[in-house]
Amino acid sequence: MKKLLSTMLIFFALTLTGCGREDSAENALTEMQLALSERNSEKLAERIDLEKFFAKTYDDVTLELAEHCEEYGQKYPTDPYFQHDADFLQKYNAEHRELHLNFLRDVKNAYFAKLPEPSTPEENPHAYVANEFEKILQASTAEVKNTKVEGNHATLTVEMRGDSSIRGKFIGNLTFKLAFDKDTNDKWRFTGIENLDELVPPLVDKAEMIWITFF
Repeated sequence: MKKLLSTMLIFFALTLTGCGREDSAENALTEMQLALSERNSEKLAERIDLEKFFAKTYDDVTLELAEHCEEYGQKYPTDPYFQHDADFLQKYNAEHRELHLNFLRDVKNAYFAKLPEPSTPEENPHAYVANEFEKILQASTAEVKNTKVEGNHATLTVEMRGDSSIRGKFIGNLTFKLAFDKDTNDKWRFTGIENLDELVPPLVDKAEMIWITFF
């Protein structure tokens, strides 16, 4: 689960780009991208509650993985995580929930603290993932392909593309449907990913590729 969370964190952050002057979901996306670029956690917090996002995404991904664990088990027979039934996977994720969420918090803290890249992932896995995110960020572009607004809710369809580099080819092409809602001050805030059912399979494949190749 930790390897999938690391991969999702990287790919989610890569989609944070956009444009706009007046406050809108697109403008919120722009400010989030700028906050990440500047490593400004306070500015990012104006548009997203990372604690809630991490927790909700963890629970939603657990359900997706449990529903298709048999398929993943057949596809990745050497990964012990998938060599069990759905009930076991859900119980395991529940028991290790805080451990995994703490890992994400530590990656976030390492990124905003600008911790140097360790010589090996084992030396400091949190700093390693944080620095890898920055490298992959340079190898990708993201474009808002569609905006759908219904009252105080908006969905942005964002297409992410990797360049011709090794990291860019690893990124490939992914489409995210990002949800935004207006708060009580009429400010748009990011609230979640709406198409996890479409994203989890390719992200599991990419996570497995990383760990099979490097670990």
